[in-house]
Amino acid sequence: MYRLMIVDDEDEERIGIRFLLNKFGFSFEIEEAADGREALEKMGDFEPDILFTDVKMPFVNGIQLATEIRQEYPGLPIIFFSGYDDFEYVKQALSLQAVDYILKPVDPGEFMRTISTVLERLQDQEEQDSRTQYFHRHFLLSRLLNGVSLQKLEAGYGSQELDVLRRYTRLILLEFDGDFFGKEVTSISDFAGLFQEILPCPYEFLDINPSQGVFFLQDYDPDPDCVRKIAQCIHLTVEKQYGWKGYLAVSEKLDHPDQIGPAFERTEESLGERFFYKDSYVYPMDANGQEKGSALADDGQLLQAIEQGIICRDMAGVRKDVEILMDKCRSNGFQSYIYTRFVCANLLKLICQSLPSGKERLAGLVEQLYSCTRFADAETMIRTLEDELEQQLEPDRESPRHMIQLVEQYIREHYEDVLSLDILAEKVYLTPHYLSSIFIQEKGVGINKYIKTIRMDKARELLMKTNRKISDICIQVGYTNVSYFCRSFRNEYGVTPDQYRRQDRPERTDAERTGRE
Repeated sequence: MYRLMIVDDEDEERIGIRFLLNKFGFSFEIEEAADGREALEKMGDFEPDILFTDVKMPFVNGIQLATEIRQEYPGLPIIFFSGYDDFEYVKQALSLQAVDYILKPVDPGEFMRTISTVLERLQDQEEQDSRTQYFHRHFLLSRLLNGVSLQKLEAGYGSQELDVLRRYTRLILLEFDGDFFGKEVTSISDFAGLFQEILPCPYEFLDINPSQGVFFLQDYDPDPDCVRKIAQCIHLTVEKQYGWKGYLAVSEKLDHPDQIGPAFERTEESLGERFFYKDSYVYPMDANGQEKGSALADDGQLLQAIEQGIICRDMAGVRKDVEILMDKCRSNGFQSYIYTRFVCANLLKLICQSLPSGKERLAGLVEQLYSCTRFADAETMIRTLEDELEQQLEPDRESPRHMIQLVEQYIREHYEDVLSLDILAEKVYLTPHYLSSIFIQEKGVGINKYIKTIRMDKARELLMKTNRKISDICIQVGYTNVSYFCRSFRNEYGVTPDQYRRQDRPERTDAERTGRE
């Protein structure tokens, strides 16, 4: 909240200004002064963001007040209001870079416009200062990562500018086997914001090349195992959001900014260990490191199994896997309340996705979960949702029609991917032969023909509605060979993709398309 000081020797005028501020919905922390001398006495403690002052006052008038304040607060917005329409006063106000000179009685419309203008300038300045500080911090951190000493940085920057570097207490290096930040991430700030609920402290994130980024934890010194759990949460979040497996290395505690460069080098070295370990994503390894890596994989696999069980309406399997997770949480198997809440939050998300209005309820439920002071309260929330889920899934859960609906949905959402009878049967836990049989019974057409129909429909839509190259459309609808795609399209519609695009052609019915082999 911004701070505003009102200086006027008349009580009624100060009350009037407060009234107008309330009337127009401006919210300020307000301090009052009856004259310029009192205002100067209060300036040091209050430090206003805006000064609203009368011109004519006893002891120290508004012009004298502004002149003294300008020396110590050169950027402070000053608004004069006065009953004197005197050119000399206006000229002096302009020389002091006043925002405005408002005549009494104050016009409400002019008042509102003036305050709005000042607020916009303050907000713009804050954003500009924030961006400048952001790039400045990242530049300094990058220099330290590259081995530049703090002593050398101090030669070019003031100690106050470097104070923030002393607050970083841990590094977590995130590395990918590929160009992750170059291909997948369009906004680094959005990526960094994904971890606000996971990280229990202020942090900075710096992408240092297309495959590496570093988290700088601020004013945080838990035991090393807790930091490892935070790294595990980061890994699972990235995998869930982007489908990429990231490897993380946790530094030792930092006591001084000069340790940042060497600590970064050691985290890079520790990631070299991943050559020797499978399904381990957090380093350096310790005596129990391999078991911890496997546990991380198990946790992710359990959540995936629960998600698949919900899709397949296998409530018995869902309850079994949820109980395994709850048992680990209950017995402090994760050894970290941060990681425990993270796992529970992901479980809540999976369940809510399948409940009526679950997506609308999710934000409130997650907030409630993070406010739980005992795991028993969190477990009660999850059990209640689990019961809701069972009621939702129970009707027709063994129905072949439902299985076919799941397969249809999967085909429509993944037509651009490699699809086959074996792949689809695995998704719904059926044998390929049985799935093929019930699919033909329900749809009157084989799975391969159905896949082709969906792909051709999408190809036709893209040809009609976009100007994309035919080779790009070919790939987008799941074909890798352009010649084969064009031949299939011609067999389906009687013309090549290029001819179809250049002429209006009546749409064929589903019966015509699915009836032709």
